[in-house]
Amino acid sequence: MKNTMNGIDVCITRLYHLAGKGIEGYRRQALTELAQIIDFDGALWGTGHLNSSGFHSVDVLGVDESYPIALAENKTINPFYDALKRMPGCVVELSMIMDDETFYQSELYQTFFSRYGVERVMGLILEDESTGIVSLVSLYRFAREKNFSDDDKNILQRMMHHLVNAVSHAYFLHLERQNDAPNKAALAICDKYGLFFEAQPRFIEILQQYYPDDPLGRLPFDLQEKKEVLVQQGLHLDKKALGDLFCISLWEESPFDRLSIREKEVVQAITRGLSFKEAARELGVAPSTVSNHLYKVYRKLNISSRSELALVVNPR
Repeated sequence: MKNTMNGIDVCITRLYHLAGKGIEGYRRQALTELAQIIDFDGALWGTGHLNSSGFHSVDVLGVDESYPIALAENKTINPFYDALKRMPGCVVELSMIMDDETFYQSELYQTFFSRYGVERVMGLILEDESTGIVSLVSLYRFAREKNFSDDDKNILQRMMHHLVNAVSHAYFLHLERQNDAPNKAALAICDKYGLFFEAQPRFIEILQQYYPDDPLGRLPFDLQEKKEVLVQQGLHLDKKALGDLFCISLWEESPFDRLSIREKEVVQAITRGLSFKEAARELGVAPSTVSNHLYKVYRKLNISSRSELALVVNPR
């Protein structure tokens, strides 16, 4: 047991260490680490909303990539997820819901689980009431005779909190490192439905200012909504894909946003301290072109010096 405890401590340390290396593929890496202390053949880590009928974001390990889709298609005959939702924070084993004889003769096993070689299932759901996010980790064994033990359940119970906290830390670190965000934008990580996984305080402040009547915890507009619609309201938005999640940049319109793309490139080069020659070399244009663009920028922004320009680019 002592060796197992040491292994748990090492696994926890590894989870937070991996969080510092980036978020793409993090959950699958975390499940791989979990496999070092719990013997399982396959796993699923899904996230969604308390009121969602399915997962918004999901990763699998050791099972076919089509597994989550098939799982959703069979939810009407699968009592496991409902049992997990009834007992959030508690480990549930499928054998606690259906005895073996009933399970192995059921439509659920014969049309779904057996297709993926799944013989034993246990899982745990955690709810975050502040965000409405639900996180589920399910573990699978492919040998019928290998039941999950009480030790397995206790380890998953302890590790689930660290899994959720570590991935949240990974999201936080990712946002902190985004130094290239336009005009020092406020940032958030969300799924395709706009559900926040992490958001900077300034991001929430902007949304409260422009959408005071909308609930917090998710974007008050569709991610597919045309940017022009937001611009009319005085906001600018950009997004970058992070696997099946997105990093969202949101900022209020400033004079800088009214510059052309080339003018913005010139401004960014100059405010980094480059000379006209250095900026011209970087942009592949003549120094006189840089000078002309900068002259136009000064007129558009009604300024006359680099120090004033720096304040426009970074008002904070």
